[in-house]
Amino acid sequence: MPQSVQQLYDHHQHKRTRPSFDEISQTLQSVIPHNSRTFVIVDALDECQDLEGGRKRFLTELFSLQARTPANLFVTSRFIPEIEKEFEGKGARFEIRAADEDLQRYLDGHMLKLPPFVSRNAPLQEEIKSAIINSVDGMYVFSPLLESTMAN
Repeated sequence: MPQSVQQLYDHHQHKRTRPSFDEISQTLQSVIPHNSRTFVIVDALDECQDLEGGRKRFLTELFSLQARTPANLFVTSRFIPEIEKEFEGKGARFEIRAADEDLQRYLDGHMLKLPPFVSRNAPLQEEIKSAIINSVDGMYVFSPLLESTMAN
């Protein structure tokens, strides 16, 4: 069994395999106590498949890891009531929404990467940007920051 995150990575990279859920969990449990502060960051939890309770199992393991070690969790997700319910009473929650102006600036910076028929057509660019901004509707990210009960 690999003893560090680097060893786990090297082991599976060499074999061209993915670590199992248990390997990741055991490795994290073994390395976290050796650090003064640890942050486990999970981005886009909503994209974790919930087949056969996979997301629930993942969250249960994260919460258990946090309870047994001095780990802090930072999780991002789109608003999904089932996910939000899992985090009730477990930490701070921040709602992050994209401002239309920020989206406009981002899209402006990427218009030249589009095919020439788009990059030479300002009205078409505006139509594309408008459609994207309207469909995003300031989509926000649900970001609970959970501090370990064992920290300091």
